[in-house]
Amino acid sequence: MYGASGAAPREARGRGRERPDVLPAPAPADTGPAPPLPPLPPPGKDSVARLTLTGLSYVVTAVTRRSRQSTSVQWSRSFRGSVPPQVDDDIDDVFFAPVSMTSPINQHHHDEADIADGPKGGRSPVVSGVEYRRPERSVSWGAGAVCGAGGARIHTPMLEPLADNSNRRQFGMGIVGRFFRRSLRKSVTHQEEIAQQLDELTDYRPYFTWWVSTVQTLVLLLSLLCYGFGPVGFGRHTHTGQVMVKSLSLQQVEWEEPASFWLGPRAADLIHLGAKFAPCMRRDARIARAIAASARRERDTACCIRNDDSGCVQSSKADCSIRGLVAKNTISTWKKWSSGESGPGGRISGSVCGLDPKFCEAPRSIAPHEWPDDITKWPICRKSVVDGSSPTGRAGHAAEHMACEVIAHPCCIGVHGQCVITTSEHCDFIKGYFHEEASLCSQVSCLDDVCGMLPFMRRRRPDQLYRAWTSLFVHAGLLHLAATLAIQWLFMRDLEKMAGPVRIAVVYLGSGVAGNMASAIFEPYRAEVGPAGSHFGLLACLIVEVIGAWPLLKHPKRALMKLVGLAVALFLLGLLPWIDNFAHVFGFVFGFLLSYALLPFITFGPYERRRKIILVWVCLISALGMLCSLIALFYAAPAYECSVCAYFTCLPFAPDMCASQDVRVRQLDGV
Repeated sequence: MYGASGAAPREARGRGRERPDVLPAPAPADTGPAPPLPPLPPPGKDSVARLTLTGLSYVVTAVTRRSRQSTSVQWSRSFRGSVPPQVDDDIDDVFFAPVSMTSPINQHHHDEADIADGPKGGRSPVVSGVEYRRPERSVSWGAGAVCGAGGARIHTPMLEPLADNSNRRQFGMGIVGRFFRRSLRKSVTHQEEIAQQLDELTDYRPYFTWWVSTVQTLVLLLSLLCYGFGPVGFGRHTHTGQVMVKSLSLQQVEWEEPASFWLGPRAADLIHLGAKFAPCMRRDARIARAIAASARRERDTACCIRNDDSGCVQSSKADCSIRGLVAKNTISTWKKWSSGESGPGGRISGSVCGLDPKFCEAPRSIAPHEWPDDITKWPICRKSVVDGSSPTGRAGHAAEHMACEVIAHPCCIGVHGQCVITTSEHCDFIKGYFHEEASLCSQVSCLDDVCGMLPFMRRRRPDQLYRAWTSLFVHAGLLHLAATLAIQWLFMRDLEKMAGPVRIAVVYLGSGVAGNMASAIFEPYRAEVGPAGSHFGLLACLIVEVIGAWPLLKHPKRALMKLVGLAVALFLLGLLPWIDNFAHVFGFVFGFLLSYALLPFITFGPYERRRKIILVWVCLISALGMLCSLIALFYAAPAYECSVCAYFTCLPFAPDMCASQDVRVRQLDGV
């Protein structure tokens, strides 16, 4: 088959390095011996520069070929149709084609074969006395993959469904457009410039919708697992029971808390989980005045010691003995320091049950850190004395307030920082926070217990501004979460396919935060949860899309009015408890500004594009100014008293449906 000279093998080896993809076919019987060729220089390794240039030229060729194949594009799909392009076979086609097993060429001569491409559909020319023939292709997918020596091209009908993008989200349509039976003007969409812009719109995956829906579901499930379900209803729920109070007697106690029809946790638990609640976000003047008034009343209290040595409790003089008795000291003795009978260091403020600067080692009352003559400023004693100077009891009449058993401690109840001195059993019954380590209400910060989450940086100075963001992931119950998931799965997921996760995340979070800030300004004492402002921001996205696709739609005014009707329906839904219409309105306005600046748009001329760029900057600056103004108003001028604002966000369809979310405690028997 080869000539007598040794030049032919060298030539075959030299050319085999360039294109080793096609094997030589057997020469016909009538072919004569090949003429000898001039000797070639011994083969050597290609340089690094040559290999680099070869690789770059291949990449440029591949990219050029791919861009040339995608010049003809339909506006409703981002790839060619089912008819494959007619492109001449190249090296890759030959490489992936199966090799015929009937070829008589030995595997030993595979690396020494010369390569030549003949005309398409014909026989290859004769080079060096050897005739080459292109291997026949297998018709069925995968043929020759097992028994052959090479791979096989994947069948086109199997690849096309994977790359099918013809059902992607169309600009101006979407789920809402199909639901409201919108139609496009073909005379506009078929214009070359418009069709090219529509085709260049990217089709995204709704990653943010999946993420935020998963987080909201997990937060509600964990909250129900930790706190359980609260009372269900439209008004207030009443709890009644007999508990041991600080008078050491069983009394009938009744307390009320707001009910919820959303099938979720209690109001206090939602605040603990991160609901929007203004007293936890900044210092509230009304609550601060109430705490100061409670401290003034506590300054006039003293230790009330039971005469039968059954215990003692911190109380006022009026509450020390049972009301109605002529002799006040019949059952209890109220031990109050005065100028005639002063306490340690001549103090006249006190005494305090279980607390005395003379019997406390940590923190010790020594100069310059001496305890003041004001019991409301005394710290919690972390370590009491245990030596001979300890109290001796009532028999020795030494420090009676330290020898008695303290039966009541501070208990934080409600959501407005209220504190009472009561027993542990009573505190647990009314769902309060019991502080056994403290002796006075002035030693505890009830807002820390009510708010939870991260501690305040300064004591009694709420600073949880991040609640405007965390409340977007908290829901009032299962029904509330179901409504949220339905809106996000239908509308938000559809919008994200067109706009992308980043744009939708900015609109969703920005609208929600702006809406919650407005709600905290006008309704500071109502805890609100859920992404109400975010959903109205998404509704603003739909309206902005209709405005942007106005020339494309056949009936744009009708499409806009339908979306406005949907906004009104959702606004009426905001009249229910736990859903805030202030968040709806401000979330819609903020979402409209962000949507106009961030959503993809179609231009209908160079002037339209310049005007759109100017509007984008105007909307971004307006949105930033609106957010800064809301934050400034929240700290500088909150609306503490606004009777009309309450009806704007909640209408009392049932008695006590929009009542205060605080608890009410009543003792049906006398103290």
